[in-house]
Amino acid sequence: MIDRRTLLRALGAGATVSVAGGSIVGCTNRPVGEDRDPNVVRVWGIWASDADVEAQIIEAFTEQNPDITVQVSQVPSNGQGDASSVITAVRGRTGPDVYFMDRFNGAQFASLGLLEPIDPLIEEYEDVSVEEFMAGWVKFATDELFYDGQYFGLPMDTDTRGLYVNMGLAKEAGIDLALLDPNNGPMSYDQLWEIEEQFSVQDDRGTYERVTWIPWDDQASLLMWAMANGVEFFDNQNCRVLLDSPQMLDVATMYRGWVERLDFPRLDAFKATYQPPNAPPTQTSFFSDRQLFQISGPWGVQSQADYKPDMEYAVTHLPVPEEGGDPFTWAGGFALTMPKGSSMSKAAWDFFKFYAGYEGQKIMMPQISRIPTNLETVADPEGWSQDIRFFVELMEVALSRPPLPVGTKLWDAMFTMQGSLNQGSDTPENLVQEAQQYVDPTMQQFCPIALPEGFGEPDPNFKLPKDS
Repeated sequence: MIDRRTLLRALGAGATVSVAGGSIVGCTNRPVGEDRDPNVVRVWGIWASDADVEAQIIEAFTEQNPDITVQVSQVPSNGQGDASSVITAVRGRTGPDVYFMDRFNGAQFASLGLLEPIDPLIEEYEDVSVEEFMAGWVKFATDELFYDGQYFGLPMDTDTRGLYVNMGLAKEAGIDLALLDPNNGPMSYDQLWEIEEQFSVQDDRGTYERVTWIPWDDQASLLMWAMANGVEFFDNQNCRVLLDSPQMLDVATMYRGWVERLDFPRLDAFKATYQPPNAPPTQTSFFSDRQLFQISGPWGVQSQADYKPDMEYAVTHLPVPEEGGDPFTWAGGFALTMPKGSSMSKAAWDFFKFYAGYEGQKIMMPQISRIPTNLETVADPEGWSQDIRFFVELMEVALSRPPLPVGTKLWDAMFTMQGSLNQGSDTPENLVQEAQQYVDPTMQQFCPIALPEGFGEPDPNFKLPKDS
């Protein structure tokens, strides 16, 4: 049996592989980058809806670098952590030089040998150390691309989560608006429940006519509530996933209590009525004035402008466990990487750092309502839309999911647990044990590893620009 480190050494020597169900299939030994024109950069780019913005970045780059040709294809992912397209391309040597991908998958894809480390390119083409170069981006975002002592990409955008409030409904219901003012800090769970009792309406049959909040709706999830309550997902010292910890059990038990109190079947029916599957973006329970609070990200600001411009709304902090608690949010985002077999040419590197650097992010972020990860772009008031300033300010307290080679399994385990708690099909005690048994044995195959130093701590280099 070939162990992981032997596999990675083989990949470093030029072999390409795919991994399916823990087995290794389809190895070849052709040299990396063979037969590729070093001045042609093949890119698997951003999602199709923003391809026009990406085209502006490519145009700006080629104006400065007329001898370099950039060829772009959109290769959509089939789901969270889905590596099938990359595995197929790596096996067939048809992959791109540059790949726009979900950053949370960085450590996992790197652990499978699907990505090239960028440290050698930094060392060859930049006049600073790898550490100094990478310090130009938000730390939690570069942490998500760090695995086994090397970096495997540059972070592009990021996002945070906030609580959207239908202010018209809040005023109509006589809710204390001071609780909704972000300058007063986040409301507590108890305060949220007081508003729920004041606002939600059910008819004589118990059918919801309007609701205050839904703890699993949109960007709200069991995973988010676990992060909000300070649950640690990984034990660095013992290289162990912590899905069966007492803290996780407490959150799962709390969440199950919320589900029972709100009556999941009735809320599920409410959503099916006012926001059925595949409904147009204009048809949501929030936009139809039936839902007071919606947890979402900065992209919601543009959605409000596009689909509900007449709504009086505000955005405030996510609720926290205790009154007076510190604000909390979590952040995700995307990255540029180089799949195994990339040309790793200077042209590819120049495009790579342009796209993910100051110039590329300054073009893209204001147009897609996302937050830049390049610190120079963050510091530039023109580097992002001022309409999402609250979400950018939240970066100072943002947490991220732990960058582990079992990231997809952890994600799946949390959402499986959430679904079971929603349906009441098993107890929190059993579910946290099942989640642990699903994820940790796979994690043990990668031990010993540790999260990057300083993971989960505020980035001392992150500074907001002054109000323009």
